[in-house]
Amino acid sequence: MSGAEGHRGEHRSDEGRRRRRQSAGGQTRPAARSGRRSAQRTQDRRTTPGSKGAVAHERGVRQRASGSRRGFARPKGSRSTSTKVSSFRRSSVILVFSAVIVVVAVIMAVTLTSGSPKRTSSLAPVTTPASPTVLKQLTGVGPSVMNAVGVPLSSAVQAPSVDMGQPVLTVTGKPAAFLITSEYGAPCAAERWAVIMAFSRFGAFARLKETTSSTWVSYPDTATFSFYGSSYSSNYVALHTIEIESNDTGPNGAGRHLLEQPNAQEKSLWDEYETHFGSTEGFPFLDIGNKVFVIGPSYSPQLLAGLNQSEIASKLTNPDDPVTQAIVGSANYLTAGICSVTQDQPSSVCSTSAVTQITRALSLG
Repeated sequence: MSGAEGHRGEHRSDEGRRRRRQSAGGQTRPAARSGRRSAQRTQDRRTTPGSKGAVAHERGVRQRASGSRRGFARPKGSRSTSTKVSSFRRSSVILVFSAVIVVVAVIMAVTLTSGSPKRTSSLAPVTTPASPTVLKQLTGVGPSVMNAVGVPLSSAVQAPSVDMGQPVLTVTGKPAAFLITSEYGAPCAAERWAVIMAFSRFGAFARLKETTSSTWVSYPDTATFSFYGSSYSSNYVALHTIEIESNDTGPNGAGRHLLEQPNAQEKSLWDEYETHFGSTEGFPFLDIGNKVFVIGPSYSPQLLAGLNQSEIASKLTNPDDPVTQAIVGSANYLTAGICSVTQDQPSSVCSTSAVTQITRALSLG
C-alpha cells in the first residue's frame, strides 16, 4: 500500500473503509486464481514421472503424512487419524513383504535340497543291490542285437590290445581273466557295463551292486555297478574282479581309500602289460588269459551322462542307439577275446557272426 493510501487511512470514513475493502477484495481474488494456476503448473512439474519434482513431491507427501513437515508439528502425545491409518498401512505392507520373503526362501530351500543330481554334502554315492530287471536286460541281450552291432566303429569303441604270443593265464585249470577298476572313476563305471554283458555269456555274477562314479570327477555320477563283494562263476573261464579304490565322500578325493588289492601275480602282470603296450599303471585294466587286454576305457563315459541304470538298460534292445553300440560293441570285443582262450566254447556264443568277424579282424584265431 502506497504512502498516500496510508495517509488517507488516518481520516478514513466508514465509506472509505468499505471502498478500500472492496478494492482490496477485487485485487486479491485474481491473485488467488493466478496462484492456483501457478501452483497447478508446479504440481504438474512435481508429479511428472521420473522428474526430480516427482521425487521431491513424493517426499513432501510422505513428510506431510507423517506429520514431520515444518510448520505442522503436533503437540506431544497427539496423533491425527490419517497418521494412524498411514502407520497401519505401512505396517501391513511390511508384514506382507516379510511373509513373501519367507515363502520364497522356503521354496528355494526345498528346490535346492530335492531332486538335484549333484551332492554338495560330504556323502559317497549311494550303493544298493543291483536291480534284477536291469541285470536281466543287460545280460539278456540276444544274438540279433549282438550281430546287428557286430564289429563296432573305431570312432565309437576302442579295440582291445592283443598279444597272442604270451603264455596263457590259468587258474585251477581254467583260462583266467582279472579286472582292476576303481569305484570313483567314470571310465571304470562305463567299462563295467561291457564286462558284465560279455562275461555273463559264459557264466553268472552274484551280489552285484548299483552305484555311480564319484560326484567330484570328470563325467560325474555315471551310472554303473560295483564288483566289491560280488562273485563270478563259470564252467569256461575264471574271473577275478578287483575294486582297488573306493568311491569319494567329498571333493579332491576326500574319503577315498583302498578296497581290494591284486595278488602278487596279478600285480606283476598289471605292471608288465601296461608297460608292454606303452602305458602306465592305471585302470580300468582287463587281462583276458594274457592274450587280450583292455588298457583304458573302451568308450567315452559321456554317452551315459544323465542316464540311470534303468534308462541305460532299456536302450540295449536298439542296435542303432549310440549307447547300445558302445556297450554291446565293447562286449563283442571282450567276448571274442574270451572265446580265444576257451577254445571257442560255448559254441552258441563263439560261433555268432559278431564274434567270428572280430576274431578275424583282431587275428585271434
